[in-house]
Amino acid sequence: MKHRIFVTGASGYIGSAVAQRFVRGGHDVMGLARNEATAQKLQAIGVTPVPGDLADISAWVGVLQNCDTAVHAAFDGATGASDMDHQALEAFRVASLDGRLRRVLYTSGIWVHGAGGDRVLDETAPLKPLELVQWRVAHEEIALDLSAHDVSTIILRPGMVYGESRGIFGMWFDEAKHKKTLTHPGDGSQHWSCVHREDVAEAYALAMEHGKGGERYLIADESRHTVKQLAEAAAAAAGATAQGWPAEDVVKTLSLFGKALLNDLQVTSAKARRELGWVPRHTSFANDAPSLWREWLDAKEAPVA
Repeated sequence: MKHRIFVTGASGYIGSAVAQRFVRGGHDVMGLARNEATAQKLQAIGVTPVPGDLADISAWVGVLQNCDTAVHAAFDGATGASDMDHQALEAFRVASLDGRLRRVLYTSGIWVHGAGGDRVLDETAPLKPLELVQWRVAHEEIALDLSAHDVSTIILRPGMVYGESRGIFGMWFDEAKHKKTLTHPGDGSQHWSCVHREDVAEAYALAMEHGKGGERYLIADESRHTVKQLAEAAAAAAGATAQGWPAEDVVKTLSLFGKALLNDLQVTSAKARRELGWVPRHTSFANDAPSLWREWLDAKEAPVA
């Protein structure tokens, strides 16, 4: 069945992959475009650009009201992530009250689970969000409350996303190329649960097709590498040397984001596999590091969508 899908963050790291996946699925996809350059990038991947940004929903809520599904993948840390996120949720509410919007895929993240240590957490684990994302827990509930307006909301919590040229792992490869070093936060003993952006996009497509409203899904491959192992694999692929960044300096420089990067957390996506039929094609950043390095190089040479 063909859907009209509105994607916030359609030019972003996760949102662009999700938007392209829905285009390939034969859906009509619309995405926010702050400027003409972004509009051209969206058109290039088959997405209809909608002028506007999250700060002013009046400019685009009319288009949203004529869509069946909304995917919220935008994250605007520069202007206040929590405030912008709330704007999107308000737009979804308006579109559900006076429009055809009946399905929302809301992007959260694994950091709402806080620290896991040696335990592998699933969706039943109590939420102990890191300070950086404390607001996400309340916003997940606001998104789920759209059920009062006959909207089926599904929460997706991706892990540490890799692939293409952007993101934290893209920054690693950039340093490796230009400085021949690759700096990881702390001593690297913490674990990161990771997932390729293309596999994230596939999870969103399956969630739209098969997901039940009110459900939450962790999206990560089942690899259990430490950050040091990830960094050393990336460094070896790029011909660089991995090195640690003292934890106190990480926090001093990056504040709450630095604390999040030092967090030790492992999750399982067994629920997404069982209920959505999701099977990631990329199963390990560390094992795939050589091909991911080549992917990064190719993406840097091509226009960013």
